[in-house]
Amino acid sequence: MRFIITFLLASLIVTIMSTHGMLAEDKKDEVGFNPLFANDNLDGWKVMGKPEGFTITDGLLRSEGAKGGNWIRYETPLEDFSLRLEWKISKEGNSGVFIRALEEGNPWETGYEVQLYDAPGREPQYGTGSLYGYFAPKPEPNHDPDVWHELEIICKGPQITVIADGVKVLYVDQTSSEKSKDKPLKGYIGLQDSHSTAGHYIEYRHVRVKTL
Repeated sequence: MRFIITFLLASLIVTIMSTHGMLAEDKKDEVGFNPLFANDNLDGWKVMGKPEGFTITDGLLRSEGAKGGNWIRYETPLEDFSLRLEWKISKEGNSGVFIRALEEGNPWETGYEVQLYDAPGREPQYGTGSLYGYFAPKPEPNHDPDVWHELEIICKGPQITVIADGVKVLYVDQTSSEKSKDKPLKGYIGLQDSHSTAGHYIEYRHVRVKTL
């Protein structure tokens, strides 16, 4: 019995130390990241469509289909950065995260859109995790509806990395393609509205950025 109790106590100590170590690593991994949304307002952001297209509550940004929000952009253009966020989408919903977009014009054309989409049958360069219309992810990330997913986008010079739910799904050098080689290396980050019909939605939370 004494041996069993000693073994259980030792196992408990190892578990606690391991958990503490993982929490410390998680905290260390977040060093330098700054949250981009306050609890209940859009300070620092500009809605590029109808204001009613976006709502925010307790740091959770929500857009519903057919509300005309278009997209919302962060007020400061960025060059080299790491952007992290969590997203959740309705079944057959459509949205995306914009990077290095210009103030005028379609952000998926002036910059890039990391596509967020729940529908089967799309060509890979237009599916979730792609740089929409330019580069396809490999492997294709999970895009199950109504559950939270993690996304990280790293931009450093012409190199762009997309990490979905902890898996690197895309790494490109934009100079490798004639179609993208002249894309700007600095611009706005933004979040697309629920680019869908009524009844659909997109939600974002824990949006934070670190300049590199």
